[in-house]
Amino acid sequence: MDVARTIEGLLAAARGRTGLSDVGAEDTGWRDALARLVESAEREARLADRGRAMLHAVLTERLVNRLSVIDYAARHPEVRHERVAEPLILATLPRTGQTAAGWILDRDPRNRSLLTWFAKHPIPPPLPGRNSGDPRVAQERALVGAMPRALLEMHLIDAEEPDECHWLISNALRTPHELYSMHVPTYYRWVRDDPGMRAAYAFFHLQLQILQSRTPGRRWVLKNSPHLLALDSLHAVLPDAILVQFHRDPLKVLASNCKLTSLLRGLASDAVDPHAIGRDMLQLLGDYVSRLLDFRARGVSRRWIDVRFRDFVADPLRTVEAIYARAGFELADATRADMAGWVAAHPRQDLVRARAADLAPWGIAPEEARAVFADYCERFGVECDGI
Repeated sequence: MDVARTIEGLLAAARGRTGLSDVGAEDTGWRDALARLVESAEREARLADRGRAMLHAVLTERLVNRLSVIDYAARHPEVRHERVAEPLILATLPRTGQTAAGWILDRDPRNRSLLTWFAKHPIPPPLPGRNSGDPRVAQERALVGAMPRALLEMHLIDAEEPDECHWLISNALRTPHELYSMHVPTYYRWVRDDPGMRAAYAFFHLQLQILQSRTPGRRWVLKNSPHLLALDSLHAVLPDAILVQFHRDPLKVLASNCKLTSLLRGLASDAVDPHAIGRDMLQLLGDYVSRLLDFRARGVSRRWIDVRFRDFVADPLRTVEAIYARAGFELADATRADMAGWVAAHPRQDLVRARAADLAPWGIAPEEARAVFADYCERFGVECDGI
C-alpha cells in the first residue's frame, strides 16, 4: 500500500467536501501522525474490507473537522481570547463510572459538556438552546440507533449526552484511543511518547474556545481517560483544571476493557486475537497508571478529587455532592432534583456485585496484572484482587 497516496486521497476527499484547503502547518506533525496511523493499521490491524473503509471514512471526517476548525478560527480570530476557566475534568481509568458521572453532572445548567453530536463535528459551534434542528443531531441519532446492542449495553451512548474529549484531540490526528478499535501497537507507542502531543492539546484547547464562544457563562465538565497519558500537555493548556480520579479494582477495569475492545475490533476485523487484546489493554492501562503516578508525585497540579468507584455506584448523588463540595461549586436544589431523577431512572447498583474479573480469555495471568498495578493500588488504597 502507498501510504502517501492514501493520505493524498483522504485530503482530496476532505477538501472536496469542505471547499477548504488549509490543514495547518506541517510543523505541527499532523501529516506524520496520519501516515503512522495508516501504516500501522495496514501492517498490524488485519482489517477486513469494511474495516479499511471505516478507517478511511473516520480519517476523512477528522480532516474535515481540522479544515473547518482552522477556517473558523481564521474567520473569527476573537475566539482565541476565550478563557476556558477552571474546567472539571474526569481524567480517570476507563470503565470506572466516568460516563455515568458525566451524564449526571450535565443535569446542571451551569455546566457545559461535549455532547456527542458536536464533539464529533465541532463546527459550527452550538447555539444557545438544545439545537434540536441541527442536522448533526439527527445524523448522530441515526448512528447510535444502528450500533450493536452488545455495545449499547456496555457503554452509555446518546447523541445529546456527554461524550469524550478524544473526539476533539483526534482532530490533531493523534489519539492513543485507536488501540480500542484496532490492533495498532506501533502507532500507540509512538503517540504515547510523542512530544507533539503539546500541539495536539493546543488544537484541543482551540476547539474548546470555539465551542464555548456562542454560549458563554458556563464551566466545562470534560471526561477522557487518554488524558492520563498526556497530563503535562493537558496542564499546559488548562492549568487551573480541577481533576477527578475514580478508583476501581484495576483487574476488573482490565477485564471490562478487554471485553469492550473485543466488541469494537470485531466491527472492523474478522481476525480479532483475544491475546493481542489482553497485551494491548494491559499495556495501555499500565501506561495510564504509570503516567498518573508520576504526574501526581511531581505535584504539577494539586487540584485532584479522588472518588471510590464502589461509593459512586452505591450512591451516585452523594458522590456528586462530594465532588461539588471539594471543587467549591454550589449545588442548587433544582439541579439536585434533576440529578436525582436521572439516577433513579438509571439504576446501576448491580455493578457493586459484578462478577469476578476473568482474565484467562485474554491470556493474562492475574499475578502479571497485579504486578503492573501494584504501585497504583498501594498509592490509592485500591483493592487489586479481581473478586
